[in-house]
Formats: sequence, C-alpha cells, structure tokens
Amino acid sequence: MRIPQKKIEVYLYTFLFAAMSGNPLFSISSDSSKYIFIAFVLVLVAKHHTYFNLNKGIIYYRFFVFYALIFLFQKLVLGFVSFPSTVAFMARITLGYIIIRHIGHNFKFAFFQLIFIVSLISLFGFAWNALGMDIPAISVVETTAQYSDNSSRNIILFNQHADGHRNSGMFWEPGAFACYICLAFLFYLGNIRTLLKLHKWKVIIILVALITTFSTTGYIVLFIIGIATIYIEYKKKYGAFVLPILLTFGLIAYLTYENTEFMKDKMDTQVAAASQRDEGEFAPDRMSALLFDLHYIGKHPLVGNGMHVSTRFADHPALQKEDLGHGNGFSDFLASMGVLSFLFYLFYIVRYNKNHPAIFVICIIFLLQGEPLLNYPLFLCLPFVFIYDENNRRTANLPQ
Repeated sequence: MRIPQKKIEVYLYTFLFAAMSGNPLFSISSDSSKYIFIAFVLVLVAKHHTYFNLNKGIIYYRFFVFYALIFLFQKLVLGFVSFPSTVAFMARITLGYIIIRHIGHNFKFAFFQLIFIVSLISLFGFAWNALGMDIPAISVVETTAQYSDNSSRNIILFNQHADGHRNSGMFWEPGAFACYICLAFLFYLGNIRTLLKLHKWKVIIILVALITTFSTTGYIVLFIIGIATIYIEYKKKYGAFVLPILLTFGLIAYLTYENTEFMKDKMDTQVAAASQRDEGEFAPDRMSALLFDLHYIGKHPLVGNGMHVSTRFADHPALQKEDLGHGNGFSDFLASMGVLSFLFYLFYIVRYNKNHPAIFVICIIFLLQGEPLLNYPLFLCLPFVFIYDENNRRTANLPQ
C-alpha cells in the first residue's frame, strides 16, 4: 500500500523537530553546529516562503520582533550579546513556526505517534541495557560534564545515557524523555479517555516507557495529569464517586512518593544539600540551581543576563570555563532571557489553548524544574501548537 506523501512529510517534519529538540546526535550546542542548524532553517524558509508574507506571517513577526527587542536591550544593558547564540535562538523560533504551521492540527497526533514509536524502541534498548550490554551505536560521546556522567551511545531513535540503567528514549537523558512523554499526554488534557479508547495499547506502552525513566519530575506531572483527568472527564459520569476515586489516586501517589528512593530520598537530599551550600555556590541539581539563579534573576529581572557564559555567569568567572549542565530549566530561562520573555511565552499559551490552560501551564512549569526544555525548539515553540491547532479536541486526523 502506498503511503501518501503528505503523511510522510508530516512524520518526517515531526521527527526532525523532536530530534533537534534534544537528541544528542542532532545537538546544536557548538558554534559550528549552530551555523549548520541555521542553514537548515534557511532552507525551510526558502521552501515555505509564503508563510512569511506580512499578512500571513503576522504571528511569527510578533515573536520575532519581541525577542529581537529582548536581545537589543540585553546588548544595551549587558554590553555584549553572542551573535551565534542570538541567531540560533531566532532560528529555533523560525523552525518551530514553519513546522507547526505546516503540520497544523495534525501536529499533536503526529507527536503522539512519534512518542509511541520512540517508547516502543526504547523498551527494547532499555531491556538490552538491563542485561548489562551496551547498544551498538553510530555515535559515541564520552562524558564531559563535571557533575554527572553525560556520556551516550546513539542509534538515532534510541540514546543510551551513561550506563543505561534509566530509559532516555532518543533524548539526552531520562528526565528529558519523561518530559516529552508528559507533553504528549498534556496535548490531550481533557480528552485522555478518548485517546485511551482509540489507542489503548499505545498509551500503555508509552506509560511503561515513562515508568522506566525513573524520573521524579515525570512521575509528579503524570500524577497531576491523572488527577486532572479523573476530575475533568469522570466528574459528570460518576458524580459523587469521583471524590473517593481522587482520594484513592492521591493516596497511591503519596505512597509512591514516600516509598520510592529516586523520588522522596532524592528530593530530600537535594533540598538538604541546597540549604547547606554557600551563597553563590553552583550545583546542577534543581534546588541548588534555583537558589544560584536567584542572584542573576534579581540582577536583571526583565531582560535577563543573556545566554553566553560571559554574561550569564558574569559574577562567577570560574564557572565560565566549566561544562556545568543545569538542573532547573525554569530558573535558567528566567536568568537568561528574563521574566518578560517567560510572561510573553505564557500569554500565548493561555490565550490560544482552549483545553484547561491553567493545568497545562502548571505542568509545564513543573517539567521545567527538571530540564532546560526552553533551550530546545519544541518546548520554546509550544504557543504555535495552539495557535495553529484548528480543533483542540482532535485525536486522530492525519492526512489520508
């Protein structure tokens, strides 16, 4: 059977978008890789040039002008803005705009399908690692981070992070994979029952993959999605019975948290360690990173301190030469791009998301506590998903 070209294009674009949002093989961290990424985006601009007509592209130009002004004020306030980083940031916005606009209302389901495929493959990779064997790889990266093991073995649709004892899917680490799985479910907030009815086995496989990430953040957000789903989708059908169901689900969540080493013990350890650190001392766990970033958020709250290490860590020059990693994507974005950028981002999500935007935003903020997701195109461009979603209730409508 011949697969329609439009469907192939939809899945190809979705895969590339996700891969450029955290697959180590598609990393755009170095200056040279940023220029390759920018060149790729320019090819897409040429291919989809009609999206940039002034009338048709007004939404894009609002984002472009806003962030251009942020970088301009950073230049005025900080005295320096990295040209490659600035252009790469604008290229991420452009990439997201083109792909999401092109895919339109099919994006949510295409992303769900991609997460299913990645989850299925990842379970085989995770099982292989559990047997004590490394996967055969087309790319091997040795660890470079000072505070953790960020080595990887990559075969595109699966990335073995470190020793592989946690499932990282095709992303840079297990917590990131958990965040993208949660995002796939958040797109269907308020319609989870329909998704489960139409794609039960796919949902189950994705949930099993999430469990194997052993991600504290992923588990917490999954519990929030579960509680929200019970309340939103079962309230009318079961009425008063919803309350005991919610209490039971909440009790299960609490017991899981209390009795799971990588959740309660990990959080308690991080809070204790963060409270004992000296002022200005950096560590990549979420609590220590948050406390560290408060200095830079307070220093330039509106426009941030830029993304280049010379301004981002201007008051801690010793850190500028280290490969730090960062455990709190929320405080990192506020410290880098300022409060105004984050409020602008949230405004468009809340304005155009018709399915429980408050819960969606709360979950996104939770996800950001664990990973620097706004450094990547997919999360950075979430507003476009809702702007170009013609039907927020759609669950399965890829081109035939």
